[in-house]
Amino acid sequence: MLNRRKLMGTGLAAAAVATCGARHAFALPGDHIKYAMSGHEFMPMKPHPEEGIKMTAWYGYHGLEPFDNETRKFRDKGQDFRVLKDKLDEVGLELCTIGSGGQYLDPAKFQDTLKNNLDNARYVKQFGCNHLKVNLNGRPSNDRDMTPAELKVIAGNINEIGKQMADVGVRFAFHPHCWTVCERTVELDYLMENTDPRYVWLTLDPGHATLGGIDPLRVMDIYYSRIAAMHLKDAEAKYNVRKAGWHGPAPSPEEHRRVNLYKRLGSGGVDYPAIFKILRAKKWTGWATLDFSAEGLEGTVQDDMTRHKKYLVDVLKADLKHI
Repeated sequence: MLNRRKLMGTGLAAAAVATCGARHAFALPGDHIKYAMSGHEFMPMKPHPEEGIKMTAWYGYHGLEPFDNETRKFRDKGQDFRVLKDKLDEVGLELCTIGSGGQYLDPAKFQDTLKNNLDNARYVKQFGCNHLKVNLNGRPSNDRDMTPAELKVIAGNINEIGKQMADVGVRFAFHPHCWTVCERTVELDYLMENTDPRYVWLTLDPGHATLGGIDPLRVMDIYYSRIAAMHLKDAEAKYNVRKAGWHGPAPSPEEHRRVNLYKRLGSGGVDYPAIFKILRAKKWTGWATLDFSAEGLEGTVQDDMTRHKKYLVDVLKADLKHI
């Protein structure tokens, strides 16, 4: 297990000590949500992802969710999955899942996409994961909705991948995301209504949903039974679907490059207290991953981790580990 002496060597202890507290001091009774960090946060830290693994543990999270390419340094060298698992076990972390992807509209790339997702599913299954977080590919155009014909192809493809992945014992949990083929309400509804609930699940990110004009509370109401995992990020209050009347589509990638549209939790675009009230009322037991990067914001990675932990613990009453 990671101890204070080892962490002092990484320079993390001083940054994190202000967030320490007794375990369960704030947690709500019966809270079984597990909290993870994405690999995004730690991209500037070297070596990657080793330093991020240490920091994730130090701040009290239960797991880590890297992208598949962040695990390649272990997998491409023919190393057994236990090489990464041992690094996680050493600091008391689980693998939440990994981020996967592919092309879901181009028929010529379907077989490669199928293979990539099945390979990733088999990999995470060895860690005990029960879902694969999947980003769909980019939109042909940000200036229009996806057509019914395009959505029909995508629905058929993700349903087939989900069916084969179910045989592995892992849920195909796609991720509605700005600038992808599922960004907007009409697109999400089509894909959910035209795929088999046994095979196609959701990784819901209320921040991405909000920016695209999707009401995350409506998603929680209609599609709750198909939510395999949650991602956590926020947006400016002017994008709040219910309070500000935002209907999307998401601002352009160019605008995102000018001003980071992804904001820290508590920025007001997403009503996270309402979302967590629903999750706890339904006794949800899945993973909630803080999917965020400090890149483009003021402060260090440690500053960002400290601010987010404060919101998770003080506002959302998250049951993070004692450190």
